[in-house]
Amino acid sequence: MNARSQLFEFSCESRHVPEIVSTIFHTILIHRTAGKHTPKVDSPNAYTIGSVGFSDLDCDFLDYTYVQINSNELTQRVNQEIIAFSEGLKAAECNKISLEFYTRKKRNWPLNFQSENIPWEIWTIKIELMQLSNENERQVLREKLSDLLGEKVRQIIDIMDKPDYTPKLQNQSQLDTIYESEFKDIQPYLFRIYYSLDGTVNQVSVGTTMKRIIKDALSFG
Repeated sequence: MNARSQLFEFSCESRHVPEIVSTIFHTILIHRTAGKHTPKVDSPNAYTIGSVGFSDLDCDFLDYTYVQINSNELTQRVNQEIIAFSEGLKAAECNKISLEFYTRKKRNWPLNFQSENIPWEIWTIKIELMQLSNENERQVLREKLSDLLGEKVRQIIDIMDKPDYTPKLQNQSQLDTIYESEFKDIQPYLFRIYYSLDGTVNQVSVGTTMKRIIKDALSFG
């Protein structure tokens, strides 16, 4: 199965980058996150699904307010990647950051400890940094970016409203092959955030992914 993908492009100043990426990624995660799945005591194959809370965040450098899920753990995990990307971007002219959703295929081979991650959806933001010379130019850019960001959010919502493939949970044993289980209050689809700076993939996300692979391999045994 080929992962479906979407690309959003922005030309902006460096101070706009965290707010642009946060708005896009948190909007997507709203539609790719469920409440915590809790198995029923009297029926191991059945479960209850908790609720998901939301909050509004105002941008400081753009005239825009976006919505994110009320989960400190999720916010911390997403924002640390965005901050790292934003800092690294200052040394490059044009780069990309992606939010990828995937399913995990468990391997049954005795000597193969790695699971196979199969992407089914990838959202990419391409950033081109600008340097403006005066406040009038910055105000014009602020207005244009705010409008463009609103347009992209509406585009995301339109895409999410269309019937398309998302992984389906058939039974409780499949939970960790479809959903993240590390968050105590929510259950997003398995995802990772990665970016390239001068052609190099960020090592933080790769390292985090490898730690999860080792953890999963141990749990499979």
